[in-house]
Amino acid sequence: MIGAFSDFADQAVVGPVEIAIFLILILVGRRHDALVWGGIMAAASCLMLFLKLWCERCGIPHQRLIYSPSGHTMGGTMVYGGLLALLCRNGTIVVAGACALAIAFGASRVFLHVHTVTEAVVGALIGVGAVIILHRLLGRHRNPLSPQAAFLSVAAALVIGCALHGYRLSAEVWIAKASHTLGRYLYCQRI
Repeated sequence: MIGAFSDFADQAVVGPVEIAIFLILILVGRRHDALVWGGIMAAASCLMLFLKLWCERCGIPHQRLIYSPSGHTMGGTMVYGGLLALLCRNGTIVVAGACALAIAFGASRVFLHVHTVTEAVVGALIGVGAVIILHRLLGRHRNPLSPQAAFLSVAAALVIGCALHGYRLSAEVWIAKASHTLGRYLYCQRI
């Protein structure tokens, strides 16, 4: 059950959801919202990738607090919390929703024994931070999404999430290979 929930945050699911929402925003004439959405999704994902590459390059520390920040926690929080930010202009609700998602996805990763609490917290902080920045850049006084755009965005997330649920991108394998290839460019000092 916990693994099934966690699968909704795999890059094989959230990546296509990010792209679909970006395209929907473009198609309904919300160019600014689409650019903000795409920029935040790309920036936070790149930050997580950099952290994972750096941590992989440095290897498992003697006392493992953080080896691989939780990309599932970050991705699930950012995408589904970001969707909430698109639909809701109330910052308190958006932040509370993002925090609830971060706790749920982070706890699922810890309970599955694939991340430590610290790794889940790092993913949660990046995800919640991305949602807060997204909400601020969208602006509190923006026009709400039309009912059609809101429906299409939520429907896309649901349909893609259900259709791709269970697929795993196994990004960690690619990241491990890339960190060894790029190793000499990623400074690491063992303590």
